[in-house]
Amino acid sequence: MNLEQLKIFICVVEHGSFTKAAEQLYISHSTTSRNVAALEEDLGVQLLQRNSRKVALTPAGQLLFNDGKRFLQSAELLENAVKNAGKGMAGELTVACVNMYSYELSTGCKEFCSRYSDVVLGVYHKGMGEIVSQVRSGEADFGVSFSYAMPEELEGLKTMPLAQSRFCVVAPIGHPLARKKAVGVEDLRSTAYISVGEQRSGFAKMLEDAVFADARNAEMLSVPTLESLFLQVRSGNGVSMVPYPMAYEFGANCSILDIDGLESAFDVLLFWREDNDNPSLSLFIELMREICEA
Repeated sequence: MNLEQLKIFICVVEHGSFTKAAEQLYISHSTTSRNVAALEEDLGVQLLQRNSRKVALTPAGQLLFNDGKRFLQSAELLENAVKNAGKGMAGELTVACVNMYSYELSTGCKEFCSRYSDVVLGVYHKGMGEIVSQVRSGEADFGVSFSYAMPEELEGLKTMPLAQSRFCVVAPIGHPLARKKAVGVEDLRSTAYISVGEQRSGFAKMLEDAVFADARNAEMLSVPTLESLFLQVRSGNGVSMVPYPMAYEFGANCSILDIDGLESAFDVLLFWREDNDNPSLSLFIELMREICEA
């Protein structure tokens, strides 16, 4: 028994006629009759009782008709699932991302889930030092991080800028600096400053060194995590410099201010392994390009 014979048999039963089934399937009457006869021969049982006006099912034919329809539906679902998986429209896709807010990434993930509902999209927040290693090892299909946190050697990786951003100042609401649209280096030197000690990136340390190199009496507080930094800021214990995407994510109830006189621009990057063969990869890249170019 093959699927084509089963389809023809079911069509004959549903239309009650070899002629009508042949018309429905766009095949000849003889081809229809020959396939049903071959099916009966393969199974070794009579499926249809034929007369000049109509066909009737035998008990074996009734069983094959009922279960055969369900079998064909399952086969069609399986065929579609396999085709979709081959096109990247089913399966899994994993993104390792620095903990931040990104309009482009947020919009892209929502749209991807809407378009490709059979793909399980996993977004996991990781430390900057972990993201590249997870992409290189294959634990994550994509990484999202800041350009200044990327290693100099990117062999085997492809990158795509999602957005350009920069550092800003976060200050307690009601702080004297919060009344300004932008703060300068001297403003930062004249108030309590909060820094993330060992977890601070090299680029952030460079910015802090540029601000505080000659400020020997500056009041500075070191905290262990970014979450601790924002807690201290919200509590009124000082101000800090952080990337805008992180200020948007963690800076509720804080004033967010531009910085004058300090070059702090960087890119938010999407990156992946060149040899990654996940078929959903290209769909996600294409979608992110649409969003970034809009």
